[in-house]
Amino acid sequence: MSQGSILGGCYRCCAIVSARRSFGAVSASASSPSAVDQMIDYAVAQRKANPDMAIDVLMSGLSYTNSQADPIGSSRLHLAIAQLEADRNSWGKAQDKASSSLRLAAGCTSGFGTMAADLTLDAGSLATRALLIMGHDGEAQSLAEECELALRAAGSSALADTQQTPSRSPTSPRSIAHTRSLAMLAIATHTNASTAGGAAVDALATALGRDPEAAARTDLNLADAAHGLGLLQALQGRWDAAAAPLSAAAAAATAAAAADEAVAVAALPAAWMRQQHHREVAADALTGRAQLLMRAREWCVAEELMGEALKMMEAVYGERSPSLAPLLMLLGYSYSRSARVTFAEGLYREAAKLLRLDPARVHQQRQDRQQRQQQELLEEHPHHHPQLQLTNEQRHAQQSRSFLLQVSADAGVHASSVAVLAWRYAQLLWVLPNRGGEASVWERCAREFWAASRGLGEREIESVLGGEGHLKGEGPEGSGVFFSTRYRRAWPCLSAS
Repeated sequence: MSQGSILGGCYRCCAIVSARRSFGAVSASASSPSAVDQMIDYAVAQRKANPDMAIDVLMSGLSYTNSQADPIGSSRLHLAIAQLEADRNSWGKAQDKASSSLRLAAGCTSGFGTMAADLTLDAGSLATRALLIMGHDGEAQSLAEECELALRAAGSSALADTQQTPSRSPTSPRSIAHTRSLAMLAIATHTNASTAGGAAVDALATALGRDPEAAARTDLNLADAAHGLGLLQALQGRWDAAAAPLSAAAAAATAAAAADEAVAVAALPAAWMRQQHHREVAADALTGRAQLLMRAREWCVAEELMGEALKMMEAVYGERSPSLAPLLMLLGYSYSRSARVTFAEGLYREAAKLLRLDPARVHQQRQDRQQRQQQELLEEHPHHHPQLQLTNEQRHAQQSRSFLLQVSADAGVHASSVAVLAWRYAQLLWVLPNRGGEASVWERCAREFWAASRGLGEREIESVLGGEGHLKGEGPEGSGVFFSTRYRRAWPCLSAS
């Protein structure tokens, strides 16, 4: 039976239940790499016109693929589903499938070489990113550690097999994959407020060598590692040090994306994933450089870089994606700081629209949820004790945090993005005449999501973002936050000390 018939059978088994029997006749062939290629190709072609059908095709492919006989094929199908789910901001499903892909690929790094290592990295990166967007920071660090250990073992195995000297090892594909995984691990470790965060950044810097910019120029695949280093240096308050790796990452990732287009790589199986990755890294690195310029009050140059980043993100996700919201918020803030409040308000409103954010509705849903939980508690425990009351308040706080994290994840971003957007919008409304009522609604929304954002909620919002008179130059400036468009969240900036 031809490969076209295999794919046709896969399509029919998704669209028509009765076709499952006919497809079963070719189930043995469906696990071959060429059949997997065709299923992924078909799903990728359908991802915009019919995303549900695209995922059904891949799910049916999984049902006919033996993960023990063909772990790489199964891993690729899991990862393709994860990518499609991430493409439509279904981060829980993306994380689940990417984690499955990671574990299948990690089990074959010694036997399948570079292919398994690349799959391990891609799946581990996506799963970790999804967990960070959803606010599951501890799980993100654990999964990043799992990925890093697998790639470290793969690199050691490659050295042993080829009898390479340590000085040559950083140039091997598996060592490059391991270096890139260190960037993901360092970001997850820092985000989880782990005491090992500084050590993880040092390990990344060591892996990139004395000249991270040169490393990214030499091998364009290291763009995301250079971006990770620049992002983390910015979060440490090392602004001058962060500029060079972010610039190098933007240039390398842009060049990689252009090189892919030049050779028509989009015709290859699942190559859109690679192009998407390069554009995302380039956009995030440009956004990072723009934020450094904003701290230096170089608003015009920063806006140019954010405009470039916006075009790249639109090329990846389209013009109505929630992934654009952090960039629109940053542009709005730049406009508000340079006396263009009308444009700023328009951008804030557009960002909120992309996130489907209605502060009053979210607050009411949260209140209703708390009342239901309180009623259930009274029914279970009619006679309260002080200690029980304290325990229940803690439980309600955790449930409220989980609810707000889920609301923001369903919108496609981390709760910190919602908190900063709402607060910046409130700051703008505070300086406009007769907008105090609206400002109070957005302020309440900001405080609720701020409290739900781990790392942000541990500090007063005014100490980080400034207070009511921020745009008038009144009160403390605030230490500020640093946004990532890839991780769709904000981190509080630290001083260099």
